[in-house]
Amino acid sequence: MFVLVEMVDTVRIPPWQFERKLNDSIAEELNKKLANKVVYNVGLCICLFDITKLEDAYVFPGDGASHTKVHFRYVVFHPFLDEILIGKIKGCSLEGVHVSLGFFDDILIPPESLQQPAKFDEAEQVWVWEYETEEGAHDLYMDTGEEIRFRVVDESFVDTSPTGPSSAEATSSSEEPPKKEAPYTLVVRGPAGTEAAVRRAQECSVGPAPRTPHPQLVMVPALWAWLVTSPWRACFHRLGL
Repeated sequence: MFVLVEMVDTVRIPPWQFERKLNDSIAEELNKKLANKVVYNVGLCICLFDITKLEDAYVFPGDGASHTKVHFRYVVFHPFLDEILIGKIKGCSLEGVHVSLGFFDDILIPPESLQQPAKFDEAEQVWVWEYETEEGAHDLYMDTGEEIRFRVVDESFVDTSPTGPSSAEATSSSEEPPKKEAPYTLVVRGPAGTEAAVRRAQECSVGPAPRTPHPQLVMVPALWAWLVTSPWRACFHRLGL
């Protein structure tokens, strides 16, 4: 779910921060610039992990600030395909079930990826899984706030950088406000298979889904240990990780 990405950037430090330690000033500027931002084809930036190299700093004519080329590693939210995560239902619509991880909300389970048979209840505005048992059919409502397990099957990056409007767009923009697109979206589905469906039905009836060890705990143990003790631990506490 979380990866370390090596990045290089030139950081500008204003003169009134010269009395501070250089690494502290650089870390603050990098987090101001990148934290909670989506980098195209990379993922959602969370926080700075460490600084690996500092090159020479320069002061240019007409600017009293220092400019330093920095090599660093950043914690990025970018789940791999087929990874299973646990989130909470944010809401339902005809487009599908919208899921939130607390710090990331652009997750959609389309209708065809829900446990079948499923239907949308117009009155309640929720999706309903018509679960079949020996005693008959039972309606399991996907209510807002409930935990849900899902599998990542696709991702979509959209370049939201501002561009100059064309003549046709200029005419239409005066009539309608531009549609806001999410720069990074996950398309997911529930775990497939009859056994998974039965297990999920039982979990819905008796309480929260059991927690399982996260794959990244094995892959990057040092990163996970740092994350749960960092200032971002509140986010992970909300997720139950």
